Amino acid sequence: MGHRTHQGQTVRDASGLPVLIGDPLLAEDEFQALQGALLARSNGTRRTRRRTTALLTGVAYCSGCDGRMYFAARKGYPYGDYGCRATARGEVGPAPAAVRTDWLEEYTLSRYQQTRGANTAVSREQLLRDGVRVTVSKGRSGGVPQVGPDTSRLRFTLVAQAAVRQND
Repeated sequence: MGHRTHQGQTVRDASGLPVLIGDPLLAEDEFQALQGALLARSNGTRRTRRRTTALLTGVAYCSGCDGRMYFAARKGYPYGDYGCRATARGEVGPAPAAVRTDWLEEYTLSRYQQTRGANTAVSREQLLRDGVRVTVSKGRSGGVPQVGPDTSRLRFTLVAQAAVRQND
């Protein structure tokens, strides 16, 4: 329609008219007919995003692309994986990392509690507030199945402490 939009809504000027950024490609009636046809073809899968319950979303990062790692469930297993999602962002990660959730969460909580000197329950919000960041490097493929995490692939940092060290 040639309208400027912001967050899916038409931007309007002081008099309430749409702000134009170009000539409309369709007439109003054509546009409305197209919208109706698209709505009729929709399979209803668009839904509001769910808040994640994954403990380390926003905390775990891939060392290959420096992007966030996200939780993915594994069918038939009591655990999932945190994995690099560079390809979902349209990027090519040079060394996309992935690690089992139970291993990474155990490692992160252990290091956090050692650093803080407390042995209490920890929330994602607390980890984010304290500037916790865990960077995961790509592991080796194949070979003998692991019985625990390869901690040489993991780097735990607490941003608040790193900032204090830089100021000393």
